[in-house]
Amino acid sequence: MTLRLTGIASLFACTLLTPAAVGDEPVKKTVKASDGLSIACDVRGKGDTALVFLHGWGGDREYWKHQADAFASDYTVVTLDQAGHGASGTDRKAWTIDALAGDVEAVVKELKLKRVVLIGHSMGGSVALLAAKKLPGTVVAVVGVDTLQDAEFKRPDDVVKSLFAGLEKDFKGTVGGMAGGLLPEKVDPKLKDWIGEKAASRDPAVQLALIKDLFALDQKKAFKEAGVPVRCINSSGGFQYYTPTAVETNKKYADFDAVTIADVGHYPMLEKPKEFNEKLHGVLKGLKK
Repeated sequence: MTLRLTGIASLFACTLLTPAAVGDEPVKKTVKASDGLSIACDVRGKGDTALVFLHGWGGDREYWKHQADAFASDYTVVTLDQAGHGASGTDRKAWTIDALAGDVEAVVKELKLKRVVLIGHSMGGSVALLAAKKLPGTVVAVVGVDTLQDAEFKRPDDVVKSLFAGLEKDFKGTVGGMAGGLLPEKVDPKLKDWIGEKAASRDPAVQLALIKDLFALDQKKAFKEAGVPVRCINSSGGFQYYTPTAVETNKKYADFDAVTIADVGHYPMLEKPKEFNEKLHGVLKGLKK
């Protein structure tokens, strides 16, 4: 799972700037979405291929703090706050995964990116699939991070209803419980608190709308219509809300493959950043073949 939201940011489209050199501070940009909402992003590095990192439900671009500089020597790196999260806008009439994908399209076009790999954690993986459909010929691959495990997976109705009821009644308390169930027991408690507090700070109405739309998304259709290779770096298990990765099932709907990381929960890029970065380098290298 993943979600979150908050704060109203300023609303202007920004002039394209040269990406930051490796080691420099990122170029901070604000891109105007199709409905006028502001999308905050950072641009780093250099390279003909751009890596656009998409956080999950309740997160923000800080989720990629261990990756942004690490990949900037070989790629243009873009990290963004999805609408309803971080410094991006919150004044939107309809909160859907497709609208978030439209925001990604706006960022890619504003930055004039020509060859893009979308890297999405949790909810960000589904956003990436829908964005790939909107950007044929520009997006060349989607890399999911503990997400897109099984295109045919169906959550039990009673579990979904219970979750929604909890979020409606006690948003912060329910989100805190979710954070615990998405991480192993032995995780650094500071990381657990950081993830939970970030998610709990989002606008409950926005987050509830997004998670409902996410759970209703036709994943099989999204896989098929993305039209690009899909690779995943997923957890191998060991936490309450773990979902096994069904490689053979997903291959029915896309050019799919996955690697796993042991002894992590839902946030491998934060829990084991060194190993995660090695896995991501390997996945990206494999996509070039």
